[in-house]
Amino acid sequence: MNLRTTRWLLAPVRQLRTRQLMTRHGPTLAYDTAWALITLHSAPDETILVRAWARENPGAAPGIHYDHWHTLSQAEQQRRLRWLRKRGHSPIQLLQLDAGFIHSTGLHVLDWGRPPFPADQHHATPPPWSQTHEEPG
Repeated sequence: MNLRTTRWLLAPVRQLRTRQLMTRHGPTLAYDTAWALITLHSAPDETILVRAWARENPGAAPGIHYDHWHTLSQAEQQRRLRWLRKRGHSPIQLLQLDAGFIHSTGLHVLDWGRPPFPADQHHATPPPWSQTHEEPG
C-alpha cells in the first residue's frame, strides 16, 4: 500500500486521537498542534510533513513551553490535579516525544506547568510529574 493510501485510510483514526489529545490537555492546545503531535507520535516517518507544516505556519518560538499554574481557573487546576494524580504526567508528556525532536520540527507546544507544592509536603518525596521536565524559570 502506498503512503498516500495509508494516510487516507488512517486519517479518521488520527483525527480521533487528535480530538482526544485536545480534550485531555484542555483549551490551550490548538487542533493543528495536537494533530502534529499525534502525527509525530503515531508516524515518526512523517516528520518531514510536520516540519513543512511548521515552516508554512510559523508561530512562537519552537519547542516545549509551559503555562503558569496561577493563571488557570480553579476548575482547570482541579482537573489537572486529578489527571496528574491518576497518570503522573500531562497528556503531551505521555506521548513520550523527545523535547529536542519537537524543537527540531519547529513546533511551538504549550504544555502544563507544574503545580505548586503544598507547604505540608515540603519534606515529602516530590510527585512524579515534578521530575519530568525542567520548567523554564
